[in-house]
Amino acid sequence: MSNPKEIKRRILSIESVIKTTEAMKMISIVKLRKSKNLLMKVKIYLDSIETILFDLLFTENKEKNPFFSEKGRIKLFIVFTSDRGLCGTFNSSIFSKINHLFQKKGYLHNECLFFPIGKKGFDFLCKKKYNMYNQNWIENNLSHQKIQSLVSEFIFCFLKEKFSSIYLIYNHLKKSSFQEVVIEKFLPITIKNFRKKTLECSYILEPSQKKILNFIIPKFLNAKLLKIFWKSTTAEHTSRMISMHKATENASDIKHDLILNYNKERQTTITKEILEIISGLESLNKKK
Repeated sequence: MSNPKEIKRRILSIESVIKTTEAMKMISIVKLRKSKNLLMKVKIYLDSIETILFDLLFTENKEKNPFFSEKGRIKLFIVFTSDRGLCGTFNSSIFSKINHLFQKKGYLHNECLFFPIGKKGFDFLCKKKYNMYNQNWIENNLSHQKIQSLVSEFIFCFLKEKFSSIYLIYNHLKKSSFQEVVIEKFLPITIKNFRKKTLECSYILEPSQKKILNFIIPKFLNAKLLKIFWKSTTAEHTSRMISMHKATENASDIKHDLILNYNKERQTTITKEILEIISGLESLNKKK
């Protein structure tokens, strides 16, 4: 057993850990509320623009539209991870999914490029020596303007046939404590992913349907990427909140055990001192 001073020092250290994890938990809760609110607003906007786009596509010849055709052989995977750790299996589950792409589905390294959003994803791709679209990592703190510029870049590369298809890899929060890694196609656009709902009205299009589609589709892709970003951010903060909550509980249990050990050691020390005093008094009485 350790001496009481050592146990007291460890108790103070655990108390400091509890304060830190509790503070990080509260920060994650605040950020989670913000991301959920923004995600809800983006969903409302995306549903509206998706409905309009779905109605227009019924009369459009999709075979001639470049947004609906797949050409080339290079696939681009946009990976959403966090910049910091302490968020449970949020990042490791995505890394396992990426490894699964090459081991189970038989994708070739020279046919895949990765675009990491988040430092943890960039570090993983560099360590595994996967091919990346660029050698810089983008912080997982995207603004609306930054997302617009990224979507414009992706659309330009797709229309120039640098990529045959673009996929999004992210964590989707299915329940309050259960996450699922999703691989979702971003480009080319597939009709089956649209919700089957239409407006009860007909459109008078000006100047032409083709030009309107070329204007609406980038808006739709902007909203979709923004929605996926906030989905990933919501899952990240949820995972970090749960991890910090569990860390606080574990630290509290350790503190409780240390307090018991401290009280036992202190009681043992006091008992030993009392016995020494009694034995000393008995020896004095015998001498008298």
